[in-house]
Amino acid sequence: MESKDILVLTDISEGMKIRLIRLSKGLRQIDVASQANVQPIDITRLEKGRYVLPTHRKRILTVLGLLEKDNESD
Repeated sequence: MESKDILVLTDISEGMKIRLIRLSKGLRQIDVASQANVQPIDITRLEKGRYVLPTHRKRILTVLGLLEKDNESD
């Protein structure tokens, strides 16, 4: 039986959480950008806590599995 480690992080920014989730999925920023149909700079901005257009933010979070995909087209 394999042992699994648990990492508990507290007091980290939302952008850092998004970055860690992306990395845990083995995705590069360019991979997420391509799947979300946004520019890689949008991923960088989101991970640094900077402004990203709401529609782009929604697409990025959907690709990362943090939002459910809906039937609306952006």
